Amino acid sequence: MSPSLMPIAVSARRIFILGLVAGYVDALSFVDLGGVFAGAMTGNTTHMGASFVQGNWAHGFLLVGALAIFFASAILTSLARLLWLPAYGIVFMTILMVLAQAAHSSPYRYWGEFLILPTLLAVQGETIAKFSGTSMPTIVITTNLLKAASGIATWVAAKLAPSRVGNPLSGSILLPGLSFLSFFVGAVMAALGLAMHGSFPFLWPLPFLALLYWDVWRTERDGRYED
Repeated sequence: MSPSLMPIAVSARRIFILGLVAGYVDALSFVDLGGVFAGAMTGNTTHMGASFVQGNWAHGFLLVGALAIFFASAILTSLARLLWLPAYGIVFMTILMVLAQAAHSSPYRYWGEFLILPTLLAVQGETIAKFSGTSMPTIVITTNLLKAASGIATWVAAKLAPSRVGNPLSGSILLPGLSFLSFFVGAVMAALGLAMHGSFPFLWPLPFLALLYWDVWRTERDGRYED
């Protein structure tokens, strides 16, 4: 099967779901794990360096562990994506969500979430990271803001000097911007959930993941997917 570009509408709904999940899990992990991000490895690396300099060795090595879990999970997920299809990654994300809920409700809440949540976002980051021809990891908001800025600059340059600069790719502004917006909405939902002391914080995303699985599986069945 040869890869083909997805319509912008398809990429947009996938990005919205993935961004929502990433923002929610990253914000929830930061609170539940005492300053450890599940997906923002730039933030973890910054905090790790600061922790070691300040002599906070316990927190520094904790962040080393989070980075190692994320990196190892990303390697395994990338291998699985090369051998199989992205729909399997979404199934694994769903399983990890259920396991995170089980850990959240158990006496081993901290260490269970510490192992599961970085794995979950590493799986997300390596399962689907290309949308309508644009490479865009949905767990890295800084990169997507830069991509949106680059798309806007390219659009302006194409208007000012059409003989030198071509129009940007379709969706190169909309999709990164939507990724930021959905991530932000997910983080806000996490904050609201914590404020209301919800008992099942990792179960509400499951219908969204089911919809995403159906969407991806349907296009894979028709022989259309993006590497």
